[in-house]
Amino acid sequence: MSNFQVLTIEGDPIFRLGLRVACEQYPDLQVVAEVSTATEALRVLEARSIDSGAAKKPADLVILAVETLNLRSGQTEALAFCRKLKSLYPNLPLLLLGGPLTAELLAESQATGANGYCPKGRDISLTIEAIRAVASGLTYWATDTGANSEIELNAAVVQTVENYAAIADKNADNSTVDTPVHKKMLAYFCRSGLREIDATLAVVQADLQEIRAAEPTDLPSILDGVVLSGRRRELLAARWIVSQLLFEGKGEKAEGRRQKAEGIKQRIEGENLLNNSQSQLANSQVLAESLAVATNWQNSLFDSVVAKLQFDLVNLTGLPLEIDILRSPKKLELMSSILRKFKDLLEELRFSQVQETQLSQKMPAILRDLWQATIIDFFGRYYTLQTEEKPSFDGSQTSLKLGESQGGSPAYLLAGSGVEVVPMLLADADVVAAEILDKIPMTVEFFAHLLFEIPLTVDNISCVAGSPEAMQRSEALLENLAIQVASGVVQPLLNNLANIEEIKQIFYDGKLISTREIERFRNDLSWRYSWDRYFVEPKAIFESRFWLFVLGDSGIKKISIYAPRNLELAQLSGWQLALTLVLETRDAIAPRVRAVISLLGAAVVYVLTQVIGRGIGLIGRGVIQGIGNSLQDSKFGKNG
Repeated sequence: MSNFQVLTIEGDPIFRLGLRVACEQYPDLQVVAEVSTATEALRVLEARSIDSGAAKKPADLVILAVETLNLRSGQTEALAFCRKLKSLYPNLPLLLLGGPLTAELLAESQATGANGYCPKGRDISLTIEAIRAVASGLTYWATDTGANSEIELNAAVVQTVENYAAIADKNADNSTVDTPVHKKMLAYFCRSGLREIDATLAVVQADLQEIRAAEPTDLPSILDGVVLSGRRRELLAARWIVSQLLFEGKGEKAEGRRQKAEGIKQRIEGENLLNNSQSQLANSQVLAESLAVATNWQNSLFDSVVAKLQFDLVNLTGLPLEIDILRSPKKLELMSSILRKFKDLLEELRFSQVQETQLSQKMPAILRDLWQATIIDFFGRYYTLQTEEKPSFDGSQTSLKLGESQGGSPAYLLAGSGVEVVPMLLADADVVAAEILDKIPMTVEFFAHLLFEIPLTVDNISCVAGSPEAMQRSEALLENLAIQVASGVVQPLLNNLANIEEIKQIFYDGKLISTREIERFRNDLSWRYSWDRYFVEPKAIFESRFWLFVLGDSGIKKISIYAPRNLELAQLSGWQLALTLVLETRDAIAPRVRAVISLLGAAVVYVLTQVIGRGIGLIGRGVIQGIGNSLQDSKFGKNG
């Protein structure tokens, strides 16, 4: 079965996420890009056209949500985009996805060159059928009124349920919560503001990328880059604030609707007013809105991290990281893959109903699953290297060697000269887990915060989910997790395939492709891990802190956060324990030594200034007086 690469254009991030999750349930569908505006879509298609070459299409299908371009209220803009898209990419299938359309609008959509139309609100299997049909080169036009009638009927049922709830609430003894008019207006303006902020942010990011790609040296261009960076920070801050306002409004609205649903269930029990299908529809609507509210702050968290990935991930820490060897596009692709797989992992954990008390025990397996899923997604499950020399395997090194004798071929060494990359990288799971994955800090607390909204402890203060302090700490933990997992993905590549030319051409940065530079880079990494193991980590444990790698405006930075580590301190032994004792001894002796040195210094200064200095001053004064007397005597002798 063919794998279809899909590009989605949808302004609503929740619907965009739902569409991607739905497509990922089918192995033949892959969402390769998600954008919110038509301008971003054209930019992504242009970039993918350059990467794929003239012989391939930038994607197998473009899905356009018609509400994004106001097809129903201002169809000129949407139709113009469809014409422009088909003129630039005449062989690229286009599927419209949206609300019910009239026959006239359907005819106009067909005239622009669109290959299909599917209404929203249909069963997901029908939507997937439409996606596969259009991606395969067929056409799909939902001209039957059944889908539209079903959507209108569902809307009418929901309206009936809400009307009955309102009537029942008036007669209830206990008052229920309803959303005030000003809250509804606030939510409306917040959503509109978010769309405007996202559009402006996309333009600013594109301009800033162009300036940084040009590497300007003149002062005006440098100042333009500084101004755009500041504007980007302001837009991100404004987006976060508006998201918080929208989240609070949705929280009150969902709480009110939950109470309404409970009141409806109590009041209409035994009555035959609504049939079973209508009740199920109402309950599903309330459940969906509750889920959207619960994950709103998490979407803001992921959006903030994704926004930072739009720039070059330059390492500003002064320490070598495995991802430093990758080209900038590959860094972005790897980090994006990690975030996607991390979202999928959270959904799977929720579906599996993992308990909070089980997280500590399951965390090593969870992190290893994230690492394995990222390797498969980044390299491709069936990616095979074709080497000119006969490959052989040195079991003592756990790495691939070329041109050496072998005692036995591992399973990933195929007949001939083929080498399956993914199985070979996954064979280093124990090494990567011991060196990187198991050392990622605060993973249990972070997962508990995301899955169960357990408050995070920030500087000994408990911060609830969604609060500014918890969001800031969660963002730092998520960025550090992504960077560490990315390092874990690249580490087995460096251990086994560091000098393979095909790997160099596809993945490596141009400055690190010579054998000498690669070996120097690997040696620097080895020294860094040894230094961290024997010096940095024991000192951090003794100082009750964790070091995190985070994303800044200019690249990757290193920060420290406070965290109690008494249990780890009690488990130190050998050189690590000796280092902490040396630090403790220094802390105990250093203040006293400094005090003694300061006292001796003060004594020396006193002797030099008050004793010796005054003595020298008296001697100098006597000499000057003697000279003066001699001059006076000689003067009087001449006069006499």
